[in-house]
Amino acid sequence: MAESHEEDYSSYYVDTALPEIPEEAAPCSYHVTSRFNQWFIPVTFLLVFVLGLIGNGLVLYVLKSRRCSWHLSDHYLFHLTLSDLLLGLTLPFWATQYAYGWVFSSIPCKLVGALFSINMYSSIFFLACIGLNRYFAIVHAVELHRKQRPIHTFLICAVVWATSCLLSLQEFYFRDVDFVEQSKAHSCHYKFNPETADTWRTTLRFINLSLGFLLPLFLMFFFYSRIFCTLRRSRHGHSYRSQVVIVVLLFVFVLCWGPYNTFLLIDSLQRLGVIGPNCSLFKKLDIGLTVTETLGLSHVCLNPFVYAFVGVKFKSELSRLSKRVSGKVVSSGFTGSKEESGVIQTNNSYTRVF
Repeated sequence: MAESHEEDYSSYYVDTALPEIPEEAAPCSYHVTSRFNQWFIPVTFLLVFVLGLIGNGLVLYVLKSRRCSWHLSDHYLFHLTLSDLLLGLTLPFWATQYAYGWVFSSIPCKLVGALFSINMYSSIFFLACIGLNRYFAIVHAVELHRKQRPIHTFLICAVVWATSCLLSLQEFYFRDVDFVEQSKAHSCHYKFNPETADTWRTTLRFINLSLGFLLPLFLMFFFYSRIFCTLRRSRHGHSYRSQVVIVVLLFVFVLCWGPYNTFLLIDSLQRLGVIGPNCSLFKKLDIGLTVTETLGLSHVCLNPFVYAFVGVKFKSELSRLSKRVSGKVVSSGFTGSKEESGVIQTNNSYTRVF
């Protein structure tokens, strides 16, 4: 028998399989978060839009009905309600984008983005204005609606709107429509130069964090803490209800905007390299930003209940208007005790609280 010369090629085997890449080092896949945003954002944004439209519409209706008897805080409440209403009107556009992509042109993209930013800032600034008005009216017992002329109120509101517009100029410069390969649809988003994208993104975020949350939060905390202490020293038992309202005001503001700004800060620190890049953290931040932004925008529909419907006098006005609409006209106006009408006596002068 001849000797076999067949070679054993097993010793020459080369493993052509790709090496295992740790999840932290692999390119991040946002398929899961994209699908989550695609169904979560349209549903929640449209819900906030409907509730905000109803609530803020009722506030404007009631304010209009007693236009002749407006106090200073009513002017700020009107502008706050108007900004919340306009902010809510932008939500269907964003809901449409996440469901079907941006189906509009570049100009509506910039306008809707600017309208969203302007009214987000103005809404928070007018909350601070209401706190400032109550601070002077209660702590210093100053009847501002008697000493301050209408032109002064107009100028304050004009400054708030002008500041909000100034802080929203980046929407016209950076926001544009672009085709996103990942979602296979057009998107209205910020378009930065790749070399300076993280710098611009984090700069704009820190401006929003400082001026759109931390500064108003500090002012509101200062105003309402002084108001709270003043009411606690009051000898009138009905100030307890006002103390509860103050706690609710601060709690709702922090609850709505605190989580979103916290996630925004963590995401910005990660982009700056302060926190090490981690794909798993990126995905959690992406979903967290979506959920907490919706929570922050819910302030649009919570403001009418916290700043208006919580007042007994406002509820009585709404009740009277509803009876008038249903054909039950109430001839006599609302009468009640000083406690029911939201009035306390401080330093021998009566001031309207809420």
